[in-house]
Amino acid sequence: MATVKLTESLFGVTNNNNEIKKYTLSTPDGFEVSLINYGATIQSIRQPDKSNQISEVTLGYDTLQEYVDDKYFFGCTVGRVTNRIKNGRFELDGTTYELPKDDGTKKHYLHGAFNKRVWDSSTENNDTVIFKYQSPDGESGFPGQVNATVKYILSSDHQLTIDYHATTTKPTPINMTNHAYFNLGGDASGTMLDHQLIVPADKIIPLDDEHIPTGEIASVENTPFDFRTLTRVGDRIDESFIGYDIMFLVNGEGKRPFGKLVHGSSGRAVTIESTQKGLQFYTGNYLDGGKGHNGTAYDKHAALCLETQNYSDSVNNQPHFPSTILRPGEEYHEQTTFHFHLE
Repeated sequence: MATVKLTESLFGVTNNNNEIKKYTLSTPDGFEVSLINYGATIQSIRQPDKSNQISEVTLGYDTLQEYVDDKYFFGCTVGRVTNRIKNGRFELDGTTYELPKDDGTKKHYLHGAFNKRVWDSSTENNDTVIFKYQSPDGESGFPGQVNATVKYILSSDHQLTIDYHATTTKPTPINMTNHAYFNLGGDASGTMLDHQLIVPADKIIPLDDEHIPTGEIASVENTPFDFRTLTRVGDRIDESFIGYDIMFLVNGEGKRPFGKLVHGSSGRAVTIESTQKGLQFYTGNYLDGGKGHNGTAYDKHAALCLETQNYSDSVNNQPHFPSTILRPGEEYHEQTTFHFHLE
């Protein structure tokens, strides 16, 4: 039976003399995932195609400094709270908390600081890399000390499972995800518009012009957001918007199918399962030619993100959005699996 191999190397050293380690999980047939403890980040995923040609299928960088300077969140763990919080403000148990307004408009909170932190790292069983980070009380304006753990586990049949855990000393919102950008044709192959996507979601969360949830829940019926059957991503991407950046509310509960992405000419595919509530689908609308792996220019629509997470801006849309509040004595636990395969 094929086994998973784990290697470790030095990726770089921060200005504070923190060593950034690179962990590579690989299988004998050439599939490999590389992770770094800066941002608990997926640095690389290399996958064979149907002709056994191996390509980089996620966007990323070759040096630490590029991750320090990164503005696209390539492959990183996002937290404490992914996505936007309206006006960089929320109220919890009678107290108002002010957060950095760091989205493109400089009006709203976006994603948090976990991606720019050095995480403690360790390994288990040659197939698991564990990252831990202690977020201090008040970091990014959030209450409570949060102890976060992200585990990456690779199986011999190319299933990459990401396991998220967190606890807190004070009530605080928690909503973590991974921000990998996928192009199954290879990161140097051009746009991902020919990929096909299926997502079992009847509903979405509509957004206003500043990407803030309106508080409504809308049907995908007769809209460009209906991906309930396998659909070419580029077919409707230009219908009155610059690209997709929307949250699907995936049908069902518990760990369940979240969809599948297929690149026909290479035969590569990835199937997603998750315990989360929703799937943020983003088509790299603001990529602008910045250089990544091997100097590759990543232009608009060079890749897409499939980010499993709870409802965005839940803290300002309760009670009818599921809560993202974690309280002392509780444990946050979510799990997502990406199964890379050929079709």
